[in-house]
Amino acid sequence: MIKNKLLATALGLSVAFGGFTATASMAADNQKPLPHSLTKEERLIINSGNYLKDKYKPFTNKSLRKPEGSFWMPAEFEKCEGICFSWAGYSDLLTKLITEASKNAKVFVGASSYNQASLKNNLAAAGANADNITIVPASLDSVWIRDFGPFFIHTEAKKREIVDCLYNRPRPNDDKFPATIGKLLDVKVHPCKLILPGGNFQTDGHGVAILTDVVFDAGEGGDPNMTKADLEKYMSDYFGIKKVILLKKMKRDGTGHVDMFSKILDDRNFIVGYYATPADGATGNFDILNENAKTLENETNGLGEKFIVTRIPMPKYDGTSYSYTNSVFVNNLVMVPIYNKPTDEEALNIYRKILPGHIVKGFDCRNIITANGAIHCITSLVMADPIQIKENSVNAKQLGPHSLAVNFKVETKRRLNPEKITVHYSDDANGPFRQAPAERAYDTYTANIDGIDLRSPIYYFVTIEATDGSTARMPVESGKTMVYTNVR
Repeated sequence: MIKNKLLATALGLSVAFGGFTATASMAADNQKPLPHSLTKEERLIINSGNYLKDKYKPFTNKSLRKPEGSFWMPAEFEKCEGICFSWAGYSDLLTKLITEASKNAKVFVGASSYNQASLKNNLAAAGANADNITIVPASLDSVWIRDFGPFFIHTEAKKREIVDCLYNRPRPNDDKFPATIGKLLDVKVHPCKLILPGGNFQTDGHGVAILTDVVFDAGEGGDPNMTKADLEKYMSDYFGIKKVILLKKMKRDGTGHVDMFSKILDDRNFIVGYYATPADGATGNFDILNENAKTLENETNGLGEKFIVTRIPMPKYDGTSYSYTNSVFVNNLVMVPIYNKPTDEEALNIYRKILPGHIVKGFDCRNIITANGAIHCITSLVMADPIQIKENSVNAKQLGPHSLAVNFKVETKRRLNPEKITVHYSDDANGPFRQAPAERAYDTYTANIDGIDLRSPIYYFVTIEATDGSTARMPVESGKTMVYTNVR
């Protein structure tokens, strides 16, 4: 008997139980939630001949609204505002992750009406910061929100926007979530006619994307008719990506996604899994991982610098592919899957060595990994502005009768151009504005402004440019300034 109405409908069946109809969103309450991999019923749908036609049908009579102007996609290791979860199974693990994440960021939990009433209270009782938790009304099919969640980009107008790709699973409730979170956050959403699960996408934040070739695999819900040139155009048009690096998918890991064996930890450092012997991995994976590591070692990031690759152990394959790279950043917290294996501590220490300024914590994922995913697969980030000039840190202090110091702090993981950190100032709110370079001392930048008449108000604003051309301004709105007035 097919328990899922979504699947039954796709197969031309109708199933009812005791006066009510079973739905895909009941996965939240099932003892056996939908796996990360395709179910037998879903494979029938994909192989039915109408799968791609149905996927693309919403785009038939609709012009696609691509992002406009200059835009870029931040990397996952950069600043996030929050993190999304789908309350559709594995509640014990989700509760632990939400509790930890809520200490560092906002948490958005997609939940069906069945769960909404008591969920926030239960999470608070478990130790979560309830003030940081928002329950998002959403009847979702599965827990794998990384794959169906939003992709965030940033525009030159300092706006945050969402790219909404198609999910490579026949799970339509999941596929609606980017539009739902976009409406909640009041963020523009760009529907994109690209089948791309988020677990098979990484970026260095400087215009380089890393994927595996499973993106073309019809057996995993991809589009075999798409060429690499097609993929690169989607990447350029919607994500601001300038270069796509394609790696080989692993075998028998359930998804073929890049996050099952690799993770970029900053804009140069990768960790890539390895098996101690060929026999420790599923057939072929020992060589596939070595080849992927070599590919990355020979590639450069968006700043033209060679990637640095550190190998991280992969526990022995026993019918399940265990991954230490399936982790997630929540600002300076890194949540890493562990499995009560001898290699757990070694894996955590590799993270700690490469990321000395982060808190690295392991979470037992022995239960969920058998469904072919771990922490990265069940989380999706809500990205913040990659370069933030902290508004409450900006202040102006008089040094003398004709001298002023403007101090401010910057929060970013991007490398800044020291010659492009500037305070613009004038005695007229409409300009013209002169420029004073800012210099860094510890965590504070200071620009000294000399030769001014402090008997009049001084209008000023701050601009910053990173080495990749991304920028920030304070005040954010173009044309607005802050003002210093000498109070006598």
